[in-house]
Amino acid sequence: MAEGYWGKYWRRRISRRHVLAGGAAAAAGAAGLVAVGCGDDDDEPEATATAAPDEAPDTADDAPDESTPAATEAPTEAPTAAAPATGPRTGGTMKLQRAFADTGYDPAITITGYTWSALTYNHLLGYSLIEDEAWGDAAASWEQPDPVTLVFNLEPNLAFNPEAAGGRPMTSQDIAYSFGRLPAAFTNLASEVNPLQWAFFAGFDMPDATTFALQMQYPWVSAIPTLASTSLAIVAPEVVEANGGTLSDTVNAGGGAYMFESRGRDGHNSYMRNPNYAGHSTARGRFTKDPPYIDRWEDAHITDPATAEARFLAGDSDILTGVVGGIDSIKAEELRGQDGVNILEGPTNTHLVMALDALKWARFPQLREALSLSIDWDGYIDVVLDGNGIRGAPVGPVFPEVLSQEEIRQLQQFDPERARQLWEQGGGDAVFPDGFVTLLATFTDTRGTQFVAQSIEENLGVPTKLEPVDFATYVASLTAPPGSKIWSYALVTENSISTIPDYNALTHYVPTGYGGAFGLFTHEHPQAALIPPEVIDITHDIGKPIQDLYNFQAVTHDPEQRKSLLQDLQRLIFTQFCCTFPLPVGAIERHAVRTRVQNVPPPPDFRDNGSMGYRRAQNMWLADA
Repeated sequence: MAEGYWGKYWRRRISRRHVLAGGAAAAAGAAGLVAVGCGDDDDEPEATATAAPDEAPDTADDAPDESTPAATEAPTEAPTAAAPATGPRTGGTMKLQRAFADTGYDPAITITGYTWSALTYNHLLGYSLIEDEAWGDAAASWEQPDPVTLVFNLEPNLAFNPEAAGGRPMTSQDIAYSFGRLPAAFTNLASEVNPLQWAFFAGFDMPDATTFALQMQYPWVSAIPTLASTSLAIVAPEVVEANGGTLSDTVNAGGGAYMFESRGRDGHNSYMRNPNYAGHSTARGRFTKDPPYIDRWEDAHITDPATAEARFLAGDSDILTGVVGGIDSIKAEELRGQDGVNILEGPTNTHLVMALDALKWARFPQLREALSLSIDWDGYIDVVLDGNGIRGAPVGPVFPEVLSQEEIRQLQQFDPERARQLWEQGGGDAVFPDGFVTLLATFTDTRGTQFVAQSIEENLGVPTKLEPVDFATYVASLTAPPGSKIWSYALVTENSISTIPDYNALTHYVPTGYGGAFGLFTHEHPQAALIPPEVIDITHDIGKPIQDLYNFQAVTHDPEQRKSLLQDLQRLIFTQFCCTFPLPVGAIERHAVRTRVQNVPPPPDFRDNGSMGYRRAQNMWLADA
């Protein structure tokens, strides 16, 4: 395994006469992709677990050239499995496993509960990246009578589960309550739900129990796909109020297709059917007319990757994937052909960023540029992504607005000599006399973090202290107030909404997004009153052009004009070097799935709840049920 990841890279670097001191990194082990929280393309029941989209989404990249590895091309043939002898059937238990423990159960606060948020709550909509289409969940239909109003007609048989408000009918008032608590949760309860998901709300009208009208502050182009976020779950107000205004330690407060059957102290959860769930008035997308085919779900907390793989191969788990981006190509080849295993492949729409603590870096443009120039971006693809990667951008790779690979290479270069010159000119050793600190996420693969730290030390001459943190500490450290962050830079991703270019990666750059969490503020920021003005003064001039251009594209409905604005915004982000750098991502997403699981949504929808991933695919079924 060491040869697969590191050996090829050292040979390539040596052949280019640029040698990284690899011994320490290789001994330290593999390096990492980390997550802030982490977020069925048809109705045909005969689709197999390895079904893939007929056509990969347009990435707007140029044709591959010598600098683009052939491995980044989509596979010419999707793997296939023998078709089951019979059609879809009801029953069986879907078995999952995750690397980190639950950190709370309130969808308005916690964005990392991928399974419980998708299974136990209703949402107005689901959205498919593959189909580029919204499907009603709690909403049976909707219309937009004017640029700032969306009117939803609700399903007639919505009801909470028996443990939530006595299983009473769900109404438009419940949706208004659920959406209305998001700003206070962000301000008062340390919510991880980014304001970009709800900042466009201006108010709600409920003319009757089955009609919900959303008034927007501005005519946001991406309002519909945003409403597919599982953070925008419909909760029972009675349960929230009975628990002091939070559901952090409370389950079964919704009306989704399933409800908690058990919540184990060891982190193992199980889910059973919600007897009050009636399905939908009509089948659409991955939502079925009747309740879902699968009877139960189990979700085990398994921290050790070897144990997780062993459980998968033994049939004790149905899916083997990563925290971000699935499994790598080496692991996929190891598992391909194993009995009872399919490898699901398709284009990725993930992202990974290197966030800088804006308060530490904003005053030093030469040092920010030096840091970027010291990172071997192509080496990252060689080592961390095993040669199967593309350059990352502030817009996800499946969107037509993303910059071409050729342009990204021009904007984000590797030049160690220039990096050292800028570092010296900017007084870097005086600004950072003790070097850097970053977070080493112990709950996931750390190969990326190790590689970035080593690349910076070798090419810039500045060491990085790796601070091991568990999941809860990681999230708290990332979002700590300005002036109290322990890290200089950190690798971050988040996948609660993969469906819109406004959010997919841009949230990490925009002050009203996670850019603010990383310390990039403007004086107009919604939380500006909570930050000392002298602190905001340090970052305002950097953040304001980003925020203004973001706001302009958000209300631009002409597709070509919006594309131009989003590309200009990406160029601004690349050339300011503040305060987030896009990192390379895998070109192809891979997941291992047991062959008994049928009708699995292919990538890029597969992972993410917001894009109707497998946890929300109610037309999945188990062949051995």
